[in-house]
Amino acid sequence: MKKAFTLVELLVVIAIIGVLIALLLPAVQAAREAARRMSCTNNLKQFGIAVHNYHDTTGEFPPESFFDSYDRLSTPPADKVWGDKMASFRVRILPFVEQTAIREMVTSISLTPGASAMDLFEEIEKLSTNSVSLFLCPSCSKKNVDIGDETRYASHYYGIAGALGENPVTHTQYNTDPQQTDFSASFGPISMALGPFANTGAIIIGGHVPMSAVTDGTSNTFLIGEISWDEYAAHYNWVRGTAADPANTGDIAALGSAKGVAQNWPINIGKRDPSPITQNFWNTSTSPPSFESVTADVRGQMAGHGISGFGSNHSGGANFVFCDGSVRFVSETVSTSILMSLASRDGGETMTLP
Repeated sequence: MKKAFTLVELLVVIAIIGVLIALLLPAVQAAREAARRMSCTNNLKQFGIAVHNYHDTTGEFPPESFFDSYDRLSTPPADKVWGDKMASFRVRILPFVEQTAIREMVTSISLTPGASAMDLFEEIEKLSTNSVSLFLCPSCSKKNVDIGDETRYASHYYGIAGALGENPVTHTQYNTDPQQTDFSASFGPISMALGPFANTGAIIIGGHVPMSAVTDGTSNTFLIGEISWDEYAAHYNWVRGTAADPANTGDIAALGSAKGVAQNWPINIGKRDPSPITQNFWNTSTSPPSFESVTADVRGQMAGHGISGFGSNHSGGANFVFCDGSVRFVSETVSTSILMSLASRDGGETMTLP
């Protein structure tokens, strides 16, 4: 008669299998994340190539947007060209990533007579119902937001608008965009701190930054950075560039596709700590310029405006594209002095990544 396994033997086998699975699972998860991180790197390489092709065609890096307070005061609200100005830099590179059809939608929006600035803004934002896989990091689970009956998709990759804080070499404050004069705004029941807009980087509001303006060196200057941690509050509307003030006063309320690298905002700060952050800055909108500060919730609605915490779900840091087109993984332990130096195109800093 053939002897069967005893209950004890079966339990031992099951325990051994359980131990093996426990040992293998982290390795499988690590392999999957390594594949996702490689895919993210490839996305950013393609992103960088597209921006370079745009530069080859126009002679300058794409602007965060062309939509500014001066245009808002002088241009009819329902003008389609006006609408195109407020679109993000991502919209401008669409023809270089085989998405010309979506690019053309921006200039083919039809509005009824008497439409307002906010009507046009809303119509443009609806184009984010089109998902562009190149704009998404595979490691981030937050890829869209449902607004009404629409699903609006995000981009996890943002232009670098410059540095905010004290230049570690000259010990003077980095300049900010002089058009940003109001550092708070109300959106219905929501009141938020907006912060200043950096303009010392490669992708800024108004644009007109050629490669030759990157005097700190293209291999030492950020072009695009990753914001793909799940707790980030603005994973939607990849089409958005400059956001208009709902009061239609001519103020700029937000930068949607480019962010400043701030002195008190290291990589993955929002992922590690939800505490509000206070950032000092040099307000060049006043005469003479003034030294001011803004306090913002790193995980709140502020996340969609002038300052944001770069970071990712990749372990230990985030990916960045440099102005020479290279992609490098930057550790969350790198000091903000180095990060700000890399965000500035012509600040005279010579710092490099460790």
